Amino acid sequence: MSTKDNDKYIFCEIIEKLSFADIDKAAIDYARYDLIDTLGVSLAGATSPGIDEIITLHNAWEGKPESSVWGRDCKLPAPSAAMVNGAMAHALDFDDTLDFAGNIHIGASVIPAVLAMADRAGGVPGKDLLTGIATGMEVSSRLAEIAKDDIGWHRTGAFGIFGATVAACKIMGMEAPMIREALGIALSQASGTRQCILDGALTKRLQAGFAASNAVTSAIYAEAGLTGARDPFWGKYGFFEMYQGGKYDRSKNLSRLGEKFLITELSFKPYPCGRPTHKFVLAAIRAYEEMVFRNLTLGQISKISVQCSKLVHERHMYNSNPARVPENQIEAQFHVGFLIASALVNGKFGLNELENIGQETALSLMDVIEWDPVESDYSGDVVGVLHVEYSSGDIIEIDISESSVAQSPSTIGKLVADKFESCIQYAVGTSGLKTSEQLLEIMFSIEDMQNSTELTTRLLEIN
Repeated sequence: MSTKDNDKYIFCEIIEKLSFADIDKAAIDYARYDLIDTLGVSLAGATSPGIDEIITLHNAWEGKPESSVWGRDCKLPAPSAAMVNGAMAHALDFDDTLDFAGNIHIGASVIPAVLAMADRAGGVPGKDLLTGIATGMEVSSRLAEIAKDDIGWHRTGAFGIFGATVAACKIMGMEAPMIREALGIALSQASGTRQCILDGALTKRLQAGFAASNAVTSAIYAEAGLTGARDPFWGKYGFFEMYQGGKYDRSKNLSRLGEKFLITELSFKPYPCGRPTHKFVLAAIRAYEEMVFRNLTLGQISKISVQCSKLVHERHMYNSNPARVPENQIEAQFHVGFLIASALVNGKFGLNELENIGQETALSLMDVIEWDPVESDYSGDVVGVLHVEYSSGDIIEIDISESSVAQSPSTIGKLVADKFESCIQYAVGTSGLKTSEQLLEIMFSIEDMQNSTELTTRLLEIN
């Protein structure tokens, strides 16, 4: 391998040496926020379809009980625990997103891998935990940014495995050559496409689990002396050439990892549905508020049209066919018509609304929703208009805009804390409020924690 090729992997040395003190406060805060957010949505998703089956299978296969399964009062081998927890983290599609890089969900693979490896090691200091999380998340973010063309991979799985592998390696204290081997081994396991989203299949949530589990396996295999591809990212048959067909930004690499952190641009979802659909949900909530203000009723609605550019329509048309009623939560989370109807009926869209996909009022309202794609691209970040007509002659129009769902860094801490408490309440009822307060106290000062098992032991108790 040429010196130039070796230079591309200098980032492995950066990863090895990166310490808590090297990471700026904003990035550490976002690593903390992601830990809180991922654990919250995981506990809320602990009883989602498919999770019981996975746990039953992995329990039947047995093995060393070394890592916690969150909210289930059981331990499994580290790869198995990472698998289950990763699937739970992505089960409700309520986890973090990097909006500008193919909407990759990063925490659903990184956090399960980190905590599984920390448990396997008997626990690590809180600073090491946050360092592993921040480093792994940043690698996933950078890879997603480099792969500028989105060609159908479910990036949460196919890209997420590499960041999760780095995070696992950091927890294990690996040196650069072994980190590189682990990434080579991860290449052989990187997988996951978006076909499962089109088909409403449970493999969408499983792919996050596969990434977390295979990342743990890759790190453990490397530690045992197994070898992987030496040029996993830029080689002739490496990740970017094979998985992206050469469609990636060749001016970017990971050689400046740690200088500026992309993870500070993460979004934390306010609604449990596909991130690109959030703008429609918020427009519907605002239409609901205007309807209440004008003393109008749902029964008076005669027509709802989603006026948008053809580009926006093309992005959502397959999952949002007006003639197709969602048959499960996965289909509902990407069906713009259902999401608009549910938000208009309830004035919100949260976990309870997602659970109630058979709500008759919402389903009947879907009958009057239609797409109205036009040539116009609208102006600025406005991508369309939600147009609601009433039998009284009233009309409500709400702009559908990208910036409407943008988040301010100054409010993220409160957002994830409130969301965490609501997720715990959804999972176990009001009896979990005291526990959620205690967990938040731990996580907001986790850098002071001496042993990460203080956190994972508490997670076993929530069920």
